[in-house]
Amino acid sequence: MKKFTYLFMFLISISMIGKTQEKSGFGFFTDRDVYVSGETLLAKIFTPEDNPSRIVYLDLVNQFNSRVTGVSLEIKNNQADGFLQLPDSLGSGTYMLRAYLRNTAEKIKIMREIWISNRFDGLEKIDQLKRVAGLEKIQEQKSGQIEIENVDAIYQTNSDIAATIKIDEHLLKEIEGNLLVSVAQTDPSFDPASFIWSSDQFKEGMTENKGIILSGTVTDKKTSEPAAGVTVYLTIPDTIPGFQYYQTRKDGRFYFLLEDYYGPVQAVVQCFGNTPAQRVKIAMDGLYAEPGKIPEFIQQPFPEEFTGNIKRNIDAITFQKIFSQDKIKLATPGIKKQELSPYYGNPTKTVDPQLFIDLPNFTEISRELLPGVKFRNYNNEPTLQVINNNMHTYFTENPLILIDGIPIRDLNVIKDMGTADIERIDVCQNERFYGDLRFPGVVALYTTKADYSRLPESDQLIRMNLETIQLQPIVSEPEIKESSIPDLRQDIYWNPSVVPGENLPVKCITSSIVGQFKLIVRGRLKNGNLIYSEKQFEVK
Repeated sequence: MKKFTYLFMFLISISMIGKTQEKSGFGFFTDRDVYVSGETLLAKIFTPEDNPSRIVYLDLVNQFNSRVTGVSLEIKNNQADGFLQLPDSLGSGTYMLRAYLRNTAEKIKIMREIWISNRFDGLEKIDQLKRVAGLEKIQEQKSGQIEIENVDAIYQTNSDIAATIKIDEHLLKEIEGNLLVSVAQTDPSFDPASFIWSSDQFKEGMTENKGIILSGTVTDKKTSEPAAGVTVYLTIPDTIPGFQYYQTRKDGRFYFLLEDYYGPVQAVVQCFGNTPAQRVKIAMDGLYAEPGKIPEFIQQPFPEEFTGNIKRNIDAITFQKIFSQDKIKLATPGIKKQELSPYYGNPTKTVDPQLFIDLPNFTEISRELLPGVKFRNYNNEPTLQVINNNMHTYFTENPLILIDGIPIRDLNVIKDMGTADIERIDVCQNERFYGDLRFPGVVALYTTKADYSRLPESDQLIRMNLETIQLQPIVSEPEIKESSIPDLRQDIYWNPSVVPGENLPVKCITSSIVGQFKLIVRGRLKNGNLIYSEKQFEVK
Protein backbone atom coordinates (compact mmCIF):
# COMPACT_ATOMS: atom_id res chain seq x y z
CA MET A 1 0.00 0.00 0.00
CA LYS A 2 2.96 2.28 0.66
CA LYS A 3 4.01 1.98 -3.00
CA PHE A 4 0.48 2.83 -4.19
CA THR A 5 0.41 5.95 -2.03
CA TYR A 6 3.85 7.00 -3.26
CA LEU A 7 2.82 6.60 -6.89
CA PHE A 8 -0.47 8.41 -6.32
CA MET A 9 1.19 11.44 -4.76
CA PHE A 10 3.71 11.68 -7.58
CA LEU A 11 1.04 11.48 -10.28
CA ILE A 12 -1.12 14.10 -8.59
CA SER A 13 1.85 16.46 -8.52
CA ILE A 14 1.74 16.65 -12.32
CA SER A 15 -1.57 18.48 -12.33
CA MET A 16 -0.90 20.95 -9.54
CA ILE A 17 -1.03 24.52 -10.80
CA GLY A 18 2.25 26.37 -10.53
CA LYS A 19 4.13 23.29 -9.36
CA THR A 20 7.17 21.81 -11.08
CA GLN A 21 6.67 18.33 -12.45
CA GLU A 22 8.28 16.02 -9.93
CA LYS A 23 9.70 12.56 -10.45
CA SER A 24 6.63 10.95 -12.01
CA GLY A 25 7.01 11.35 -15.75
CA PHE A 26 3.61 9.96 -16.80
CA GLY A 27 3.24 11.10 -20.43
CA PHE A 28 0.88 10.12 -23.25
CA PHE A 29 1.28 11.11 -26.91
CA THR A 30 -0.32 10.15 -30.22
CA ASP A 31 0.78 10.55 -33.82
CA ARG A 32 -1.99 13.10 -34.45
CA ASP A 33 -5.00 14.69 -32.75
CA VAL A 34 -7.55 14.40 -35.56
CA TYR A 35 -8.58 11.04 -37.06
CA VAL A 36 -11.11 9.37 -39.33
CA SER A 37 -13.03 6.24 -38.34
CA GLY A 38 -11.26 3.10 -39.54
CA GLU A 39 -7.81 4.64 -39.09
CA THR A 40 -4.94 3.34 -36.97
CA LEU A 41 -3.89 5.55 -34.06
CA LEU A 42 -0.27 5.34 -32.90
CA ALA A 43 0.60 5.93 -29.25
CA LYS A 44 3.61 6.47 -27.02
CA ILE A 45 3.29 6.24 -23.23
CA PHE A 46 5.87 7.16 -20.61
CA THR A 47 5.02 5.31 -17.38
CA PRO A 48 6.07 6.44 -13.88
CA GLU A 49 9.67 5.76 -12.92
CA ASP A 50 8.82 3.65 -9.87
CA ASN A 51 6.09 1.69 -11.65
CA PRO A 52 6.40 -2.06 -10.98
CA SER A 53 3.85 -3.07 -13.64
CA ARG A 54 4.74 -4.68 -16.96
CA ILE A 55 1.39 -3.77 -18.57
CA VAL A 56 -0.23 -0.42 -19.36
CA TYR A 57 -3.77 -0.23 -20.75
CA LEU A 58 -4.89 2.08 -23.53
CA ASP A 59 -8.56 2.44 -24.38
CA LEU A 60 -11.07 4.76 -26.03
CA VAL A 61 -14.16 6.25 -24.35
CA ASN A 62 -16.88 8.27 -26.07
CA GLN A 63 -18.75 11.35 -24.82
CA PHE A 64 -21.58 9.15 -23.55
CA ASN A 65 -19.27 7.43 -21.06
CA SER A 66 -19.05 4.12 -22.94
CA ARG A 67 -15.80 2.30 -23.58
CA VAL A 68 -15.33 1.61 -27.30
CA THR A 69 -12.12 -0.43 -27.66
CA GLY A 70 -8.75 -0.94 -26.03
CA VAL A 71 -5.40 -2.73 -26.01
CA SER A 72 -2.80 -3.99 -23.51
CA LEU A 73 0.74 -2.69 -24.09
CA GLU A 74 4.00 -4.05 -22.77
CA ILE A 75 6.16 -1.68 -20.72
CA LYS A 76 9.89 -1.74 -21.38
CA ASN A 77 12.23 0.66 -19.59
CA ASN A 78 9.22 2.64 -18.29
CA GLN A 79 7.90 3.21 -21.83
CA ALA A 80 5.25 1.56 -23.99
CA ASP A 81 4.53 1.86 -27.71
CA GLY A 82 1.45 0.64 -29.51
CA PHE A 83 -1.56 1.33 -31.68
CA LEU A 84 -5.33 1.40 -31.53
CA GLN A 85 -7.54 0.47 -34.45
CA LEU A 86 -10.43 2.93 -34.57
CA PRO A 87 -13.68 1.17 -35.55
CA ASP A 88 -15.29 2.18 -38.84
CA SER A 89 -18.63 2.58 -37.08
CA LEU A 90 -17.61 5.48 -34.83
CA GLY A 91 -19.72 8.60 -35.10
CA SER A 92 -18.13 12.01 -35.54
CA GLY A 93 -17.17 13.76 -32.32
CA THR A 94 -14.69 14.21 -29.50
CA TYR A 95 -13.39 11.07 -27.78
CA MET A 96 -11.15 10.43 -24.78
CA LEU A 97 -8.10 8.17 -24.85
CA ARG A 98 -7.13 6.74 -21.46
CA ALA A 99 -3.83 5.25 -20.32
CA TYR A 100 -3.58 3.61 -16.91
CA LEU A 101 -2.03 0.81 -14.87
CA ARG A 102 -4.18 -1.93 -13.36
CA ASN A 103 -3.14 -1.08 -9.80
CA THR A 104 -4.12 2.58 -10.26
CA ALA A 105 -6.98 2.23 -12.74
CA GLU A 106 -9.67 3.52 -10.37
CA LYS A 107 -7.48 6.12 -8.77
CA ILE A 108 -5.53 7.87 -11.49
CA LYS A 109 -5.47 7.88 -15.29
CA ILE A 110 -3.82 9.99 -17.92
CA MET A 111 -6.31 11.07 -20.59
CA ARG A 112 -6.02 12.66 -24.01
CA GLU A 113 -8.70 14.33 -26.08
CA ILE A 114 -8.94 13.50 -29.81
CA TRP A 115 -11.38 14.15 -32.64
CA ILE A 116 -12.72 11.32 -34.83
CA SER A 117 -14.78 11.90 -37.99
CA ASN A 118 -17.01 9.19 -39.37
CA ARG A 119 -15.79 8.57 -42.92
CA PHE A 120 -19.28 7.84 -44.23
CA ASP A 121 -21.47 10.63 -42.88
CA GLY A 122 -18.71 13.19 -42.19
CA LEU A 123 -20.07 16.26 -40.40
CA GLU A 124 -23.66 16.07 -41.58
CA LYS A 125 -25.04 15.76 -38.03
CA ILE A 126 -22.47 17.98 -36.27
CA ASP A 127 -22.86 21.73 -35.82
CA GLN A 128 -20.92 22.24 -32.59
CA LEU A 129 -17.46 21.22 -31.42
CA LYS A 130 -17.40 19.64 -27.93
CA ARG A 131 -14.20 20.20 -25.96
CA VAL A 132 -13.08 19.14 -22.49
CA ALA A 133 -13.32 22.10 -20.13
CA GLY A 134 -11.60 23.32 -16.99
CA LEU A 135 -8.80 20.77 -16.58
CA GLU A 136 -5.14 21.46 -15.96
CA LYS A 137 -3.00 20.09 -18.78
CA ILE A 138 0.16 18.11 -18.24
CA GLN A 139 3.00 20.50 -18.87
CA GLU A 140 5.79 19.76 -21.33
CA GLN A 141 8.93 21.85 -21.34
CA LYS A 142 10.15 23.08 -24.71
CA SER A 143 13.89 22.46 -24.71
CA GLY A 144 16.35 24.90 -26.26
CA GLN A 145 19.00 22.18 -25.99
CA ILE A 146 17.39 20.22 -28.81
CA GLU A 147 17.84 21.79 -32.24
CA ILE A 148 16.12 20.59 -35.41
CA GLU A 149 18.12 21.52 -38.50
CA ASN A 150 17.80 21.18 -42.27
CA VAL A 151 14.02 21.53 -42.34
CA ASP A 152 12.75 23.84 -45.06
CA ALA A 153 9.73 26.06 -44.57
CA ILE A 154 8.01 24.64 -47.67
CA TYR A 155 8.24 21.25 -49.41
CA GLN A 156 6.65 19.93 -52.53
CA THR A 157 4.59 16.76 -52.39
CA ASN A 158 6.51 13.48 -52.70
CA SER A 159 9.86 15.09 -51.94
CA ASP A 160 12.73 14.07 -49.64
CA ILE A 161 13.27 15.41 -46.15
CA ALA A 162 16.72 14.95 -44.57
CA ALA A 163 16.60 16.63 -41.16
CA THR A 164 19.06 16.44 -38.28
CA ILE A 165 18.27 16.54 -34.58
CA LYS A 166 21.11 17.91 -32.47
CA ILE A 167 21.05 17.38 -28.71
CA ASP A 168 23.34 19.18 -26.30
CA GLU A 169 25.76 16.81 -24.60
CA HIS A 170 24.73 18.01 -21.13
CA LEU A 171 21.07 17.28 -21.88
CA LEU A 172 21.98 13.82 -23.19
CA LYS A 173 23.13 12.85 -19.72
CA GLU A 174 19.72 13.78 -18.30
CA ILE A 175 17.50 11.97 -20.83
CA GLU A 176 15.91 8.77 -19.58
CA GLY A 177 15.15 6.02 -22.09
CA ASN A 178 14.33 6.50 -25.76
CA LEU A 179 12.94 9.47 -27.67
CA LEU A 180 9.81 9.73 -29.78
CA VAL A 181 10.40 11.32 -33.18
CA SER A 182 7.46 11.86 -35.52
CA VAL A 183 6.55 13.82 -38.63
CA ALA A 184 2.82 14.16 -39.23
CA GLN A 185 0.12 16.47 -40.47
CA THR A 186 -1.07 18.93 -37.85
CA ASP A 187 -4.26 20.94 -37.48
CA PRO A 188 -3.71 24.23 -35.58
CA SER A 189 -7.47 24.72 -35.20
CA PHE A 190 -7.70 21.67 -32.88
CA ASP A 191 -5.06 21.66 -30.13
CA PRO A 192 -5.81 19.11 -27.38
CA ALA A 193 -3.43 17.90 -24.68
CA SER A 194 -3.08 15.24 -22.01
CA PHE A 195 -4.27 15.69 -18.43
CA ILE A 196 -4.54 13.70 -15.23
CA TRP A 197 -7.98 12.38 -14.30
CA SER A 198 -8.72 10.76 -10.95
CA SER A 199 -11.81 9.03 -9.60
CA ASP A 200 -13.51 9.83 -6.30
CA GLN A 201 -13.73 6.11 -5.57
CA PHE A 202 -10.67 3.89 -5.42
CA LYS A 203 -10.68 0.14 -5.95
CA GLU A 204 -7.22 -1.29 -5.58
CA GLY A 205 -6.09 -3.56 -8.43
CA MET A 206 -3.27 -6.06 -8.65
CA THR A 207 0.13 -5.03 -9.95
CA GLU A 208 0.84 -6.84 -13.20
CA ASN A 209 4.59 -7.05 -12.77
CA LYS A 210 4.93 -10.23 -14.87
CA GLY A 211 2.07 -10.05 -17.35
CA ILE A 212 -1.69 -9.75 -17.80
CA ILE A 213 -3.78 -10.98 -14.86
CA LEU A 214 -7.20 -12.55 -15.50
CA SER A 215 -9.47 -12.61 -12.48
CA GLY A 216 -13.02 -13.42 -11.52
CA THR A 217 -15.39 -14.77 -8.90
CA VAL A 218 -17.13 -18.11 -8.35
CA THR A 219 -20.48 -18.10 -6.52
CA ASP A 220 -22.78 -20.82 -5.31
CA LYS A 221 -25.91 -20.71 -7.45
CA LYS A 222 -28.15 -21.90 -4.62
CA THR A 223 -27.02 -19.42 -1.98
CA SER A 224 -25.56 -16.67 -4.24
CA GLU A 225 -22.63 -16.58 -1.80
CA PRO A 226 -18.96 -16.75 -2.82
CA ALA A 227 -17.81 -20.35 -3.28
CA ALA A 228 -14.52 -21.05 -1.52
CA GLY A 229 -12.13 -23.88 -2.35
CA VAL A 230 -13.53 -24.44 -5.86
CA THR A 231 -10.93 -25.41 -8.45
CA VAL A 232 -10.92 -23.13 -11.50
CA TYR A 233 -9.10 -24.14 -14.69
CA LEU A 234 -7.64 -21.88 -17.38
CA THR A 235 -6.74 -23.52 -20.68
CA ILE A 236 -5.09 -21.99 -23.73
CA PRO A 237 -5.87 -24.66 -26.37
CA ASP A 238 -2.96 -25.64 -28.59
CA THR A 239 -1.00 -28.67 -29.74
CA ILE A 240 0.79 -28.31 -26.38
CA PRO A 241 -1.87 -26.47 -24.36
CA GLY A 242 -1.26 -23.85 -21.72
CA PHE A 243 -2.88 -24.78 -18.44
CA GLN A 244 -3.28 -23.26 -14.97
CA TYR A 245 -5.55 -23.92 -12.01
CA TYR A 246 -6.54 -21.92 -8.94
CA GLN A 247 -8.52 -22.81 -5.83
CA THR A 248 -10.85 -19.96 -4.97
CA ARG A 249 -10.28 -17.94 -1.81
CA LYS A 250 -12.85 -17.40 0.93
CA ASP A 251 -14.31 -14.54 -1.11
CA GLY A 252 -14.66 -16.78 -4.17
CA ARG A 253 -11.93 -14.91 -6.05
CA PHE A 254 -9.41 -16.46 -8.45
CA TYR A 255 -6.46 -15.15 -10.49
CA PHE A 256 -4.45 -16.32 -13.50
CA LEU A 257 -1.26 -14.89 -14.98
CA LEU A 258 -0.72 -14.71 -18.75
CA GLU A 259 3.00 -14.10 -18.82
CA ASP A 260 4.30 -14.83 -22.32
CA TYR A 261 1.33 -14.49 -24.65
CA TYR A 262 1.21 -11.94 -27.47
CA GLY A 263 -1.63 -11.06 -29.82
CA PRO A 264 -5.01 -12.83 -29.96
CA VAL A 265 -5.47 -16.13 -28.12
CA GLN A 266 -8.43 -18.33 -27.31
CA ALA A 267 -8.94 -19.18 -23.67
CA VAL A 268 -11.39 -21.33 -21.73
CA VAL A 269 -12.05 -20.73 -18.04
CA GLN A 270 -14.16 -23.27 -16.16
CA CYS A 271 -14.87 -24.59 -12.71
CA PHE A 272 -16.52 -27.56 -11.07
CA GLY A 273 -18.28 -27.75 -7.72
CA ASN A 274 -16.64 -29.27 -4.64
CA THR A 275 -19.30 -31.98 -4.67
CA PRO A 276 -21.41 -33.41 -7.54
CA ALA A 277 -24.47 -31.74 -6.03
CA GLN A 278 -22.95 -28.25 -5.77
CA ARG A 279 -23.90 -25.87 -8.56
CA VAL A 280 -21.58 -22.94 -9.09
CA LYS A 281 -21.36 -19.95 -11.41
CA ILE A 282 -18.25 -18.26 -12.74
CA ALA A 283 -17.96 -14.57 -13.66
CA MET A 284 -14.89 -12.89 -15.15
CA ASP A 285 -13.73 -9.39 -14.31
CA GLY A 286 -13.35 -6.96 -17.17
CA LEU A 287 -9.79 -6.64 -18.43
CA TYR A 288 -10.20 -2.86 -18.76
CA ALA A 289 -11.26 -0.31 -16.17
CA GLU A 290 -14.85 0.86 -16.11
CA PRO A 291 -15.34 4.27 -17.77
CA GLY A 292 -16.41 5.82 -14.46
CA LYS A 293 -16.99 9.53 -14.39
CA ILE A 294 -15.62 11.45 -17.37
CA PRO A 295 -14.76 15.15 -17.71
CA GLU A 296 -17.35 17.77 -18.62
CA PHE A 297 -17.54 19.14 -22.15
CA ILE A 298 -18.38 22.60 -23.43
CA GLN A 299 -19.81 23.54 -26.83
CA GLN A 300 -17.77 25.57 -29.27
CA PRO A 301 -18.50 26.72 -32.83
CA PHE A 302 -16.83 24.76 -35.57
CA PRO A 303 -13.79 26.56 -37.00
CA GLU A 304 -14.16 26.89 -40.78
CA GLU A 305 -10.57 25.74 -41.29
CA PHE A 306 -11.21 22.62 -39.17
CA THR A 307 -14.24 21.68 -41.29
CA GLY A 308 -12.23 21.88 -44.50
CA ASN A 309 -9.39 19.78 -43.07
CA ILE A 310 -11.80 17.09 -41.89
CA LYS A 311 -13.36 16.74 -45.33
CA ARG A 312 -9.93 16.35 -46.94
CA ASN A 313 -8.94 13.77 -44.32
CA ILE A 314 -12.07 11.72 -44.98
CA ASP A 315 -11.32 11.65 -48.70
CA ALA A 316 -7.71 10.62 -48.04
CA ILE A 317 -8.57 7.77 -45.65
CA THR A 318 -11.33 6.46 -47.92
CA PHE A 319 -8.80 6.33 -50.76
CA GLN A 320 -6.28 4.51 -48.55
CA LYS A 321 -8.88 1.90 -47.66
CA ILE A 322 -9.72 1.31 -51.32
CA PHE A 323 -6.07 0.75 -52.26
CA SER A 324 -5.07 -1.02 -49.03
CA GLN A 325 -2.36 1.47 -48.11
CA ASP A 326 -1.76 -0.01 -44.67
CA LYS A 327 -0.11 2.19 -42.09
CA ILE A 328 1.59 -0.47 -39.99
CA LYS A 329 2.89 -4.00 -39.93
CA LEU A 330 3.20 -6.12 -36.80
CA ALA A 331 6.55 -7.26 -35.46
CA THR A 332 6.98 -10.95 -34.66
CA PRO A 333 7.37 -11.48 -30.90
CA GLY A 334 10.39 -13.24 -29.50
CA ILE A 335 9.98 -16.99 -29.62
CA LYS A 336 9.18 -18.21 -26.15
CA LYS A 337 10.60 -21.47 -24.92
CA GLN A 338 8.34 -24.24 -26.14
CA GLU A 339 7.33 -26.82 -23.57
CA LEU A 340 8.60 -30.26 -24.50
CA SER A 341 5.53 -32.04 -23.18
CA PRO A 342 1.98 -31.19 -22.06
CA TYR A 343 1.23 -30.37 -18.44
CA TYR A 344 0.08 -33.95 -17.83
CA GLY A 345 3.53 -35.26 -18.79
CA ASN A 346 4.75 -37.50 -21.58
CA PRO A 347 1.99 -39.86 -22.72
CA THR A 348 2.27 -43.62 -22.43
CA LYS A 349 1.16 -43.81 -26.05
CA THR A 350 0.10 -41.44 -28.83
CA VAL A 351 -2.26 -42.52 -31.61
CA ASP A 352 -3.12 -40.79 -34.90
CA PRO A 353 -6.58 -42.16 -35.79
CA GLN A 354 -6.36 -40.85 -39.36
CA LEU A 355 -3.64 -43.39 -40.16
CA PHE A 356 -6.21 -46.15 -39.78
CA ILE A 357 -9.58 -47.00 -41.26
CA ASP A 358 -12.41 -44.54 -40.83
CA LEU A 359 -14.13 -45.08 -37.48
CA PRO A 360 -17.40 -43.21 -36.88
CA ASN A 361 -17.35 -42.65 -33.09
CA PHE A 362 -15.21 -42.83 -30.00
CA THR A 363 -16.57 -46.21 -28.97
CA GLU A 364 -15.08 -47.73 -32.14
CA ILE A 365 -11.84 -45.72 -31.79
CA SER A 366 -11.26 -46.92 -28.22
CA ARG A 367 -12.07 -50.53 -29.12
CA GLU A 368 -9.86 -50.67 -32.23
CA LEU A 369 -7.02 -48.24 -31.52
CA LEU A 370 -6.72 -47.69 -27.77
CA PRO A 371 -5.91 -50.86 -25.81
CA GLY A 372 -6.14 -50.14 -22.12
CA VAL A 373 -8.89 -47.55 -22.66
CA LYS A 374 -12.43 -48.79 -22.05
CA PHE A 375 -15.18 -46.51 -23.38
CA ARG A 376 -18.76 -47.75 -23.15
CA ASN A 377 -22.01 -46.01 -24.06
CA TYR A 378 -24.98 -47.79 -22.48
CA ASN A 379 -28.33 -46.02 -22.73
CA ASN A 380 -26.62 -42.74 -23.59
CA GLU A 381 -24.70 -42.81 -20.29
CA PRO A 382 -21.09 -43.16 -21.43
CA THR A 383 -18.27 -44.28 -19.14
CA LEU A 384 -14.50 -44.19 -19.59
CA GLN A 385 -11.77 -46.06 -17.75
CA VAL A 386 -8.01 -46.25 -18.23
CA ILE A 387 -5.81 -49.13 -17.15
CA ASN A 388 -3.22 -48.54 -14.44
CA ASN A 389 -0.09 -50.13 -15.87
CA ASN A 390 1.58 -50.24 -12.46
CA MET A 391 -1.26 -52.21 -10.85
CA HIS A 392 -2.46 -54.06 -13.99
CA THR A 393 -6.05 -53.11 -13.19
CA TYR A 394 -8.35 -50.33 -14.38
CA PHE A 395 -8.65 -47.15 -12.35
CA THR A 396 -12.03 -47.04 -10.63
CA GLU A 397 -12.17 -43.25 -11.09
CA ASN A 398 -12.67 -41.34 -14.30
CA PRO A 399 -9.42 -40.22 -15.94
CA LEU A 400 -8.60 -36.65 -16.88
CA ILE A 401 -10.36 -36.15 -20.21
CA LEU A 402 -9.23 -33.30 -22.45
CA ILE A 403 -10.20 -31.73 -25.77
CA ASP A 404 -7.25 -29.66 -27.03
CA GLY A 405 -6.14 -29.38 -23.41
CA ILE A 406 -9.57 -28.32 -22.07
CA PRO A 407 -10.81 -30.55 -19.20
CA ILE A 408 -14.29 -32.01 -19.69
CA ARG A 409 -16.48 -34.19 -17.49
CA ASP A 410 -19.44 -34.80 -19.78
CA LEU A 411 -18.47 -37.80 -21.91
CA ASN A 412 -21.34 -37.05 -24.30
CA VAL A 413 -19.06 -34.36 -25.74
CA ILE A 414 -16.68 -36.97 -27.20
CA LYS A 415 -18.91 -39.98 -27.86
CA ASP A 416 -19.69 -38.96 -31.47
CA MET A 417 -16.13 -37.95 -32.37
CA GLY A 418 -14.68 -40.11 -35.12
CA THR A 419 -11.38 -40.32 -36.94
CA ALA A 420 -12.25 -37.30 -39.13
CA ASP A 421 -12.54 -35.15 -36.00
CA ILE A 422 -9.39 -36.23 -34.14
CA GLU A 423 -5.82 -35.42 -35.11
CA ARG A 424 -4.14 -37.30 -32.26
CA ILE A 425 -4.87 -38.97 -28.92
CA ASP A 426 -2.50 -38.99 -25.95
CA VAL A 427 -3.07 -41.68 -23.32
CA CYS A 428 -1.40 -41.83 -19.91
CA GLN A 429 -1.91 -45.24 -18.26
CA ASN A 430 -0.67 -44.39 -14.79
CA GLU A 431 -1.22 -41.73 -12.13
CA ARG A 432 -0.12 -38.22 -13.05
CA PHE A 433 0.22 -35.15 -10.86
CA TYR A 434 0.17 -31.43 -11.60
CA GLY A 435 0.68 -29.39 -8.45
CA ASP A 436 -2.04 -30.51 -6.05
CA LEU A 437 -4.08 -32.14 -8.82
CA ARG A 438 -4.08 -35.92 -9.21
CA PHE A 439 -5.08 -37.56 -12.47
CA PRO A 440 -6.02 -41.30 -12.45
CA GLY A 441 -4.90 -41.66 -16.05
CA VAL A 442 -5.29 -39.20 -18.93
CA VAL A 443 -7.08 -39.33 -22.29
CA ALA A 444 -6.28 -36.19 -24.31
CA LEU A 445 -7.93 -35.62 -27.69
CA TYR A 446 -6.56 -33.03 -30.12
CA THR A 447 -9.05 -32.06 -32.82
CA THR A 448 -8.46 -31.44 -36.52
CA LYS A 449 -10.35 -28.12 -36.62
CA ALA A 450 -9.79 -26.74 -33.10
CA ASP A 451 -13.56 -26.27 -32.93
CA TYR A 452 -14.68 -25.76 -29.35
CA SER A 453 -18.37 -25.49 -30.17
CA ARG A 454 -18.70 -29.03 -28.81
CA LEU A 455 -18.16 -27.65 -25.33
CA PRO A 456 -21.61 -27.02 -23.84
CA GLU A 457 -22.46 -23.48 -22.76
CA SER A 458 -22.98 -23.25 -19.02
CA ASP A 459 -22.54 -21.02 -15.98
CA GLN A 460 -19.38 -22.99 -15.23
CA LEU A 461 -17.56 -22.41 -18.52
CA ILE A 462 -16.54 -19.23 -20.34
CA ARG A 463 -14.94 -19.16 -23.79
CA MET A 464 -12.96 -16.01 -24.50
CA ASN A 465 -11.14 -14.47 -27.44
CA LEU A 466 -8.44 -12.52 -25.66
CA GLU A 467 -6.22 -9.78 -27.02
CA THR A 468 -3.17 -10.30 -24.84
CA ILE A 469 -0.01 -8.16 -25.00
CA GLN A 470 -0.10 -6.25 -28.27
CA LEU A 471 2.48 -7.09 -30.90
CA GLN A 472 4.83 -4.20 -31.59
CA PRO A 473 3.82 -2.08 -34.62
CA ILE A 474 6.26 -1.23 -37.39
CA VAL A 475 5.30 1.88 -39.34
CA SER A 476 6.13 1.47 -43.01
CA GLU A 477 5.55 3.35 -46.23
CA PRO A 478 2.81 1.78 -48.36
CA GLU A 479 3.80 -0.20 -51.42
CA ILE A 480 2.46 1.87 -54.31
CA LYS A 481 3.03 0.01 -57.57
CA GLU A 482 1.31 2.42 -59.95
CA SER A 483 2.45 6.01 -60.38
CA SER A 484 -1.14 7.13 -60.93
CA ILE A 485 -2.07 6.19 -57.35
CA PRO A 486 -1.27 8.98 -54.87
CA ASP A 487 0.45 8.39 -51.54
CA LEU A 488 -1.99 9.77 -48.96
CA ARG A 489 -0.12 9.29 -45.69
CA GLN A 490 -0.73 11.84 -42.97
CA ASP A 491 2.07 10.30 -40.88
CA ILE A 492 5.28 10.34 -42.86
CA TYR A 493 7.59 9.35 -39.99
CA TRP A 494 7.04 7.63 -36.62
CA ASN A 495 9.81 6.18 -34.47
CA PRO A 496 9.04 5.87 -30.74
CA SER A 497 12.33 4.12 -29.90
CA VAL A 498 15.06 6.52 -30.98
CA VAL A 499 18.26 6.08 -28.96
CA PRO A 500 19.43 9.56 -27.85
CA GLY A 501 22.57 10.90 -29.50
CA GLU A 502 24.24 14.20 -30.34
CA ASN A 503 23.26 13.98 -34.05
CA LEU A 504 20.15 12.06 -35.07
CA PRO A 505 19.18 11.84 -38.76
CA VAL A 506 15.51 11.91 -39.77
CA LYS A 507 14.90 10.86 -43.37
CA CYS A 508 11.44 10.60 -44.87
CA ILE A 509 9.38 11.47 -47.95
CA THR A 510 6.40 13.78 -48.03
CA SER A 511 3.21 12.20 -49.33
CA SER A 512 0.62 13.62 -51.72
CA ILE A 513 -1.15 15.28 -48.77
CA VAL A 514 -0.82 19.09 -48.65
CA GLY A 515 -1.07 21.26 -45.56
CA GLN A 516 0.77 21.94 -42.32
CA PHE A 517 3.16 19.31 -40.97
CA LYS A 518 5.30 19.15 -37.84
CA LEU A 519 8.51 17.33 -36.94
CA ILE A 520 8.53 16.82 -33.20
CA VAL A 521 10.95 15.22 -30.73
CA ARG A 522 9.67 14.13 -27.33
CA GLY A 523 11.42 12.61 -24.34
CA ARG A 524 11.60 12.39 -20.59
CA LEU A 525 14.36 13.49 -18.21
CA LYS A 526 15.58 11.57 -15.20
CA ASN A 527 13.78 14.05 -12.92
CA GLY A 528 10.46 13.17 -14.58
CA ASN A 529 10.07 16.31 -16.70
CA LEU A 530 8.64 15.81 -20.20
CA ILE A 531 10.55 17.74 -22.87
CA TYR A 532 10.05 18.42 -26.56
CA SER A 533 11.28 20.38 -29.55
CA GLU A 534 9.43 20.92 -32.83
CA LYS A 535 9.73 22.38 -36.30
CA GLN A 536 6.75 23.15 -38.50
CA PHE A 537 6.68 23.23 -42.30
CA GLU A 538 4.18 23.30 -45.13
CA VAL A 539 3.66 20.86 -47.98
CA LYS A 540 2.31 22.33 -51.22
